[in-house]
Amino acid sequence: MVSSAAGLLSAGGAWIPDNAWLLVVVAVSIAIVVLLISWLKIHAFLALTVSSLAVSLLAGQSAQKAVVSFTTGLGRITGSVGVLIILGAVLGRMLADSGGIEQVVATLTRVVRPERLPWAVTLVAALVGLPMFFEVGFVMLMPLVLQLAKQMPYPVLRAGMPVVAGLATVHALVPPHPGPLIAIQAVHASIGLTMLYGLLVAVPCAIVTGPLFSAYIWPRVPAHVPDSAIAAFTTRSHHRGDTAGPDSATAHTDGAAPQRMPSLRVTLGTILLPIVLMTLKAVFDSVSVSHGTLYAAVEFLGTPMVALLVTVFVSLFTFGYALGHSRRHVQASLAKSFAPVAGVMVIVAAGGGYSQALQDTGVDRAVTQAAGRLHVPLLLLAWLVAALMRTIVGSGTIATITAAGIVGPLSHGLAPAQASLLALALGSGAAFAGHVNDAAFWMAKEYFGTSVSGTLRTWTVSHTLLSLTSLACLLLLSTVV
Repeated sequence: MVSSAAGLLSAGGAWIPDNAWLLVVVAVSIAIVVLLISWLKIHAFLALTVSSLAVSLLAGQSAQKAVVSFTTGLGRITGSVGVLIILGAVLGRMLADSGGIEQVVATLTRVVRPERLPWAVTLVAALVGLPMFFEVGFVMLMPLVLQLAKQMPYPVLRAGMPVVAGLATVHALVPPHPGPLIAIQAVHASIGLTMLYGLLVAVPCAIVTGPLFSAYIWPRVPAHVPDSAIAAFTTRSHHRGDTAGPDSATAHTDGAAPQRMPSLRVTLGTILLPIVLMTLKAVFDSVSVSHGTLYAAVEFLGTPMVALLVTVFVSLFTFGYALGHSRRHVQASLAKSFAPVAGVMVIVAAGGGYSQALQDTGVDRAVTQAAGRLHVPLLLLAWLVAALMRTIVGSGTIATITAAGIVGPLSHGLAPAQASLLALALGSGAAFAGHVNDAAFWMAKEYFGTSVSGTLRTWTVSHTLLSLTSLACLLLLSTVV
């Protein structure tokens, strides 16, 4: 069972008045983040920076110590998580520019009957979402969703909501996405073990929020995709030309000679390579094997940074040179990888500074004792804090960062399996109830052509289902691991 916070209290952990003030400091810091982001529309990096300094100063630390705490945490999280975010962005860009996404979707839509298409689209979105940020995968898959809506014809929500489900599920539960990585770092969990549990939980979540929920909701919510969106997102001429249909093995690039798309086998192999390497490491870590050359090689290659780095270099060939692309074309794809993740990077970095400030001021001890007096199971506490922040702030990444800073210090002494479930609980809570304060909410509204109320009934309800389903799975797992 995942222990409760009460079990983490030391024998001398009596409640003292100063702890009450530290809890007020936590509340004030969260209020600062919410106020600056939601009301004043200040960027999350600045909001988290101000909140971090406020935590230290209100807790009685010097200005110099406040700055040191923030910069220390910023550097720590950037070094451990930032490089993984960058490598994941590079891999996602290579996948998109090569036509690999289109190859996966075209193959599945060719072999799957229309009534089972939501299942296929959910699978495609989950696979594509493994190396990609949610927003990037969403934009990349929208042309294919709108093509289905226009050509088959096929209800846009029936194809679009499975895309949301597949992407959101892996984004919330499976590394190397920023949320799970931040949670893993905060609670000192094994990335391989967390990935195994995350994939296990992701399957029922994707089924419930994908084909099952889509079948229920699409007849009940009007969706009229604007002609401008169809015109903008159902043509590929600006990338590859219109000759590359589902059965075509070639595509045009920038008006040049036709370029081949990667095969389905090559595309899936490249996408799954880092998952396989990290999973092998988790298996080797969990069984008794001799620490020989093979063990050392698996341990090295299964390290998240190395696994993603190896996969990026593999993708240069599978998604680049092997398709006939020039070195200049590949270089251009690499150059386009970094700008889209700059915003995520600075938010994650500032979140590391905020987390460090909470730890350095002793807030972790105050939260531990407060939670212990309430006798709230630690897994449920993590979910509740992350869900609250997600509902207030809107960003799942910011919700994870804030909740991880509060709950992370409570994880010391947990068994590896419990720490992994705790990390997933943070990701699960951070997926809860995305609504009008979430930028992706408005993206979905425009692409699907739904009203605000219709988007609440589709986008918001699907994320709530994802969060609650994953929480139920995690609670069930906590009884057996």
